[in-house]
Amino acid sequence: MRVLAVASQKGGVGKTTTAVNLAALWTTESRVLLVDMDPQGNATAGVGVAEGDLTLTVAEVLTGECTASEALIDTGFGNLMLLPADVGLARLEADNLPVGALAEALRPLAGVFDMVVIDCPPSLGRLTLNALAAAERILIPVKAGRFSLKGLQQLLDAAESLRLRGVNSKLRPLGVFFNEAQPHTNLYQTVKEALTRSYGALLLETFVPVNVRLGEAQVVGEPITVYDPRASGAEAYARLAKEVLNRWPEIARPA
Repeated sequence: MRVLAVASQKGGVGKTTTAVNLAALWTTESRVLLVDMDPQGNATAGVGVAEGDLTLTVAEVLTGECTASEALIDTGFGNLMLLPADVGLARLEADNLPVGALAEALRPLAGVFDMVVIDCPPSLGRLTLNALAAAERILIPVKAGRFSLKGLQQLLDAAESLRLRGVNSKLRPLGVFFNEAQPHTNLYQTVKEALTRSYGALLLETFVPVNVRLGEAQVVGEPITVYDPRASGAEAYARLAKEVLNRWPEIARPA
């Protein structure tokens, strides 16, 4: 079971859009679980599940009140299942949640799913650390803006600390990609040059362009592949999904 965390300390960079659409794309060949670790519940809403319809969430799973299997929801989008979240998850940030709680909860699902995609909150709190402790790879979306790279190094350092401390020896960054990109602008080129200088080996070839259809799809609670498979955003995420899988085994294993 491959586990991918989509993470960034900065909000508004497209973590949820990325998690939802990659998870949906991979269902053509895999059994996929989307895990919502953000108390805002955007990934949950992004696949059409209303907060009022939730009985059990990832919060109850993490506190041992139920198993992950008991909290799963069938999204109706192919082989895509959801471990949902709502605002109740926020209390666990302050409850000294064990860093390995999510990894432990997902372990029994190894024979059930081929891929797990975790949507992380925009912070480096206990919820994100739980996601990193459960993941094998981290995918980091950035936007071409003044603060687009802010916090990137802290996220990478946190991941490396978990690896070196033996919390998750498999964890390593898969890559960084531009979301809502406008490649012909000076701003994009300036930020790309800065990112290449500091993190060139991590920069993916694929970028996701500005595409209003992606936002519309999120509002109606559908992956872009369902809402408008011909949209430029759908085509970009299809390329990103392929590049992520191609890079997955190529990254050198940690010593």
